[in-house]
Amino acid sequence: MISAGHWDWDAIYREGTPVWETGEPSAELIRLLDEKRIGRGSVLDVGCGTGADAVYMVRRGLEVTAVDSSPTAIERARVRAELDDALPRFVLADFFEFAQNSGTFDLVYDAGFYHYTRLIELDRYLDSLWRVTRPGSYYMTLAAAAGEPPIEGSPPPVTKRQLYNELGRLFEVVRLEQICMPSPIFKNGYPAWSCLMQRPLLKK
Repeated sequence: MISAGHWDWDAIYREGTPVWETGEPSAELIRLLDEKRIGRGSVLDVGCGTGADAVYMVRRGLEVTAVDSSPTAIERARVRAELDDALPRFVLADFFEFAQNSGTFDLVYDAGFYHYTRLIELDRYLDSLWRVTRPGSYYMTLAAAAGEPPIEGSPPPVTKRQLYNELGRLFEVVRLEQICMPSPIFKNGYPAWSCLMQRPLLKK
């Protein structure tokens, strides 16, 4: 993950396996690529962690830039990529700083950053998303949803209304579904949203 406010992501990686790290590419990401909405385009993986999704996207023929502020996570990601002979461009950086001069991407993929950073830096995050996308760019987030009963230790939940009110300032919803996110910590995973959005095309 990327550093945001009160969380020391590198310490979390050093101390064990984070709740979101399964070591496997996301089923929702695989589904998106199988739909062929994204061809051989450019992808920004925000908070890439140990790189399972980034490596998978490279193997699917995408040009991937994967950003994380945790040195431990990036090092593990590079080892994974070398073993799989699929090398994304890994960048050790704070996403907000990276976004200032990164250029734009066909897809921004966010598996678990939004639901943390929205609590304290939502406006800054939206500004950064605006900078790294262009009209027609896709944005996909996998964000925790509220469950009954709440699962102690799971990521902070987001409601459907919040998704629309916050991310909807920039993007139009293409698909929004509730899923179960696998986790190495929770046997049955935790409830989450799979949200695919697109930045509107400019009107002629």
